[in-house]
Amino acid sequence: MNFITKLENIIPSLPKQERKAALFIIQEPKKAQKLNITDLAKAAEVSNATITRLTRKLNCKNFAELKLNLASLDTPHSSSIDTKDKTLYEVYDFYNRVLKENWQKINIEQLKKVIKLIQISKRIYIFGIGSSGFTAQEMNQRLLRMGISTFAITESSSMYMSSSIMDSDDLIIAISSSGNTDEINSSVELGKKMGATVVGITGFSDSTLAKIVDIPIVVRNTNFMNDARFVNSQFSIMYVIDLITTLLLKNENYRQRMSHTINMVLNRKLNK
Repeated sequence: MNFITKLENIIPSLPKQERKAALFIIQEPKKAQKLNITDLAKAAEVSNATITRLTRKLNCKNFAELKLNLASLDTPHSSSIDTKDKTLYEVYDFYNRVLKENWQKINIEQLKKVIKLIQISKRIYIFGIGSSGFTAQEMNQRLLRMGISTFAITESSSMYMSSSIMDSDDLIIAISSSGNTDEINSSVELGKKMGATVVGITGFSDSTLAKIVDIPIVVRNTNFMNDARFVNSQFSIMYVIDLITTLLLKNENYRQRMSHTINMVLNRKLNK
């Protein structure tokens, strides 16, 4: 069993302070690996004794063994995928290709502009309908955990009403795999008319959405992949959202807020 998986499995049974230490190690395994016991305790905001107790509960003889277990996470292992099982390997290969092709399409400078807009905008509205609506809600949850004022809107009339009262302090992030969803595009056009800046994430560079937004982020459209069985239209979009939120978390304030909200939610769940 992976050492981090082992940590995750025992978290529900840990006292609050040990849980804090475990959560820090799960979130920052590489950083934890480089720290001595005193610095790790300080980083996790617990005592040295707490780290020692956690070490024992992980069946490690001492702190040095805990660090060895963390170091082993960086050691490459042979793939657990049996390439002789063609069906399973095809799923693995499909997602691998999507990731590689997305990386080739991504415009880093465009992403940096999006980061800047998120940081300076007073309100952020994330539009999405259908499966894109679920993706909008996921992005909304991530930004909220960083303390960013965001609203996921997944119903067409609510989008249009929200757009009608926007101004230059607002940012719209419109998510549409096709880029031709009328309800989203009409709301985007209204929002722009009212002064809002618009980012569009879509799978088509020549779509209506890509043409009307201020910053288009075009991802690999999985509908064009040569495998009809494994079509997930949101996978490429989620990859871009991962990139955006990871770049945002380079900001110390966002990282601290994220850690705080995760701890609060986790403690509430486990203390019921």
